[in-house]
Amino acid sequence: MPTKEIRKIAKEWKDATAYEIWEGIRDNFVFGLLGATLVVFISTRTDWAVLAGYLVYYYFMGRIVNRPKYVTSLGKLIVFPIPSALGAFTGYKLAFMLHLAIAG
Repeated sequence: MPTKEIRKIAKEWKDATAYEIWEGIRDNFVFGLLGATLVVFISTRTDWAVLAGYLVYYYFMGRIVNRPKYVTSLGKLIVFPIPSALGAFTGYKLAFMLHLAIAG
């Protein structure tokens, strides 16, 4: 990433409130987590978990879709992709451990 872009992101970080950043990180992490758990539940054919997962995922999807779009580089390059990917990986691991604990 060019130095100019890094400075731009650093300025956007300073201009944002801690709550704005935390809210974006939290929501994107949960969004990734919920999406990944569905993949595991579907692949393991845990039907009740698939149904519960879809209910929670689509309920949360309303929150994601109706929020303001990211217009800053900070949002587009940091706040959305990183927490979403970490949430997805966490969801993948947790869902598999849950499946093993129940089916196990």
